[in-house]
Amino acid sequence: MHKSAAIKVQGWCPTAWAPMQAQDGWIVRVRPHCASINAQQWTVLAELSLSCAHPEIELTRLGSVQLRGVSEAHLSAVRSRLVEARLVPADADADQAPAVHCTPFYKQGDLTHALALLLSQAVMAQLSPNALQRQGVDALPSKFGLAVDDAQRRMRGIAADISVWVTADERYGLALGEQSGWYAFDGAAEVVAAALAVALWFAKERTAIAPIPVPTFTRLRQLLPLHALKLPCLKLAEFRADNSVAAVAALPGQWAQSGHVIGAPMGRISAAALLEALKPISPQTEIRVTPWRSLFCADEAIAARFFSSAHWITEADDARLRVSACTGAPRCTQAVLASRELALVLAPHVPPQTHVHVSGCAKCCALSPEATAVLIGTGVPAGDSGQALLNLSWPNLPQQPFSQISTQALRQEPSHISTLIHDLHIRNPR
Repeated sequence: MHKSAAIKVQGWCPTAWAPMQAQDGWIVRVRPHCASINAQQWTVLAELSLSCAHPEIELTRLGSVQLRGVSEAHLSAVRSRLVEARLVPADADADQAPAVHCTPFYKQGDLTHALALLLSQAVMAQLSPNALQRQGVDALPSKFGLAVDDAQRRMRGIAADISVWVTADERYGLALGEQSGWYAFDGAAEVVAAALAVALWFAKERTAIAPIPVPTFTRLRQLLPLHALKLPCLKLAEFRADNSVAAVAALPGQWAQSGHVIGAPMGRISAAALLEALKPISPQTEIRVTPWRSLFCADEAIAARFFSSAHWITEADDARLRVSACTGAPRCTQAVLASRELALVLAPHVPPQTHVHVSGCAKCCALSPEATAVLIGTGVPAGDSGQALLNLSWPNLPQQPFSQISTQALRQEPSHISTLIHDLHIRNPR
């Protein structure tokens, strides 16, 4: 028999004004405006991490940053400091407007930056809980989000509900959920208006089908197959087939001659290492956040400050990029193993061009779109010394295990993961 418990799936995402309580304290999330955080603001985050939370700043797969392990006693002071640093809005309503995730690959004042500013302002003004309430509409779910992408659409992997971007021919694109095509508009104002119209349509339709508090539809992709979207603004737009190549994550190292992507092992930044790197940097210098759990620095001299291989990933072939993991035990009550620690043990043995995600339970939180194999903690056999069992599965079929191995066996012989991955791929049902 295995030790098991009902898996609880959180139906919302935390913010600074609506933090989430976890096993190890409160999670306080910051959603950077236009993906930008300056050196002075990073210093505030690092100092708060060292004084009021775990000594690591977490990067999320949506381009946000979060402090974990904040105590109840420190919660109000942490939020006040974040507001003072202009990292989060000064009121809860603005903070709980839908997230607008932004590509880090833009130049100050260019068309992409202008589009991100316009969309962010419009979303905060028209889609916040209070703004929707004034229209007689319930608040959008916190998992609902928008994205401002680049012309190559590198952010498609984050699966935003609504994506907008400046096209190569300086028109404006709009993509909805997982639809294969997209709409082309002539101006930024038109594409932003269309994005808001779709979001408002979703807010109304989701509650018409499944009234609150039943959270049946939290994402646009769940509703689109059931209801035809017949908005005038979309009928007037040009619909184009999506002929672009699959989205590819921006790996650490030099990126398209425009700067450097700097990775953090398992998406965790050592607050102490960050403070050390920031020492000689001007307070207003930008160090942007990417949706690949990494940072982007346009200045080569500043990027060179992030040189410690123990704390930073600066090369695209670093083995730690071949693994990912959920928070794991002991910080999550539902995890049956320390998933991040196991992932780092396995990393040197994971073959190139493959990626292993380690999940402490069946939810597969923080599952990387690059994953080619998933290890899922399933419980502890009766009479065992506490070593969890792991199911090896395909990422698209996590509930159909291919094989099973104990955590203890894999820790003792981590090189065995290479054979397991090989066998899994031979039997891939896709």
